[in-house]
This record gives sequence, C-alpha cells and structure tokens, in this order.
Amino acid sequence: MRIAVLSDTHDVLREEVLEQIRLADAVIHAGDVSKPEIVDRIQANLPEKNRLYLVRGNMDGDWAKRIPETLELELEQVRIFVVHNRKKAEIPENCDIVISGHTHRFQAETTDGRSWLNPGTCGRRRFHSELTMAVLQIEGNSWQMEKIGIGAEDASAGKNENAIAAAEVSGCGAGSGLMELSSGALLLLISGILKRVDKGKTISQIAGEMNVDEMFVEDICRIYVTHPGVTANGILDKLEVNRHIGA
Repeated sequence: MRIAVLSDTHDVLREEVLEQIRLADAVIHAGDVSKPEIVDRIQANLPEKNRLYLVRGNMDGDWAKRIPETLELELEQVRIFVVHNRKKAEIPENCDIVISGHTHRFQAETTDGRSWLNPGTCGRRRFHSELTMAVLQIEGNSWQMEKIGIGAEDASAGKNENAIAAAEVSGCGAGSGLMELSSGALLLLISGILKRVDKGKTISQIAGEMNVDEMFVEDICRIYVTHPGVTANGILDKLEVNRHIGA
C-alpha cells in the first residue's frame, strides 16, 4: 500500500505533489490546508475509491470545524495516529506510526518499534526551508518511509521577501538569526510582519508563518500600534528594535 503523506500546504498544491497523489492508494494530510479548494483538488486527483485522511491544523478556518483534530487509522496491519501538532496531543500507546506536521521540517525516525513521521511542508516556501512530503509504503505489518523533495530547482529562483531574507539568515535560528540580519533583510521582515498585521493575523500566527520569534513580532506590533502612521523604515530606526536585536 502506497500512501502519500503531506502537511502544511497553505493554499498551494504543486504539480509534483499531485503526481505523487495520483500514484497513491491513500493520502494522509496532517493539517494546515488553509482553504477547502485544496481538499477538493486532492480528492479530484486521487484514483477512484482511494481515500483522503485529513486532520485540522491551527491555520484551518471555520470551514474546517468538522474536520477532526486527530485520527486513529489501521491500514493493513499498521496502526497510525495523525495530528497536526504532536506537542498538543496525547499519543496513544498502541500506535505504530505517529504522523504530524506544523513544524515545516521533515522528520522520519523509528525508536523502540514506533515511527515518527513529519512530512514537512510542500506548500509555501518559508525562508530557506526545503519543500518536502513523504511516501509511506505499508505491507502487512511492516512499513518504510521515504522523503520526497519538492521544487528543489526553484529554491533560489524567487526574489520575494522570504527568499531575499533567507540568503542573509543563512541557517540561524528563528530568534538568534535576527541579530545577524542586514538592515535590508530586516526591513523586508518588518514589512512582511506589517502586511500580516493589516490582515488581522495574530502575533503567534505571524511568528509561525514567518519563522521568527514571537517577542520580535510583538515588538514590531507594539511600535506599529503606538506610533500611528509609522512605516517599516521608521520601525527599523526605533531604539526598541535595535535593542532587541542586540540582546
């Protein structure tokens, strides 16, 4: 049994992902679809009678209220538990594989007979992160996990704000990397935060989407709210931001 495993598509369904779906006996999506149209496209590309198993992610809106937060499946003789953020769920003791998403980072490891699989994200590229999904092969009570890279050729092609900033973050952590950004890259990050603020997104949502520390986002939002009309350039000049970066 061939299962396409994906997560965190965030409104994007690439042709390479659809190709894997068309080859699959089933699809498991670990949440953060973002729009119901993505669900429709997955189902339209699944071979007839093959199933989509889907859990709700933290970025899935009111349309997804009927989608469960967790699933317990048995495919052939393998027991699978699916959740978007595994840190917020109680993992059943008797499951063989735990599938989760949320982190946008691929993980596939087996310890003490249990496998942990996070397919990463195959939707929107976030900074320098790779785009990935997974294929899970099940035969009876045994299984194998395979990492599938998506869109590797376009990793450096885009010139959007995330791609430009990524070149200067150069692998630093979400918090510590900020202190090494150039003014230009930092200005792009601030601009991205302000755009999301104007769309009504929360601090935690912005931090998650942009892979930056929540304290940094909170600093930016505080200046933006308390200084009406301030621009991204103006915020960059504020002492509070400079002090945060140097902390």
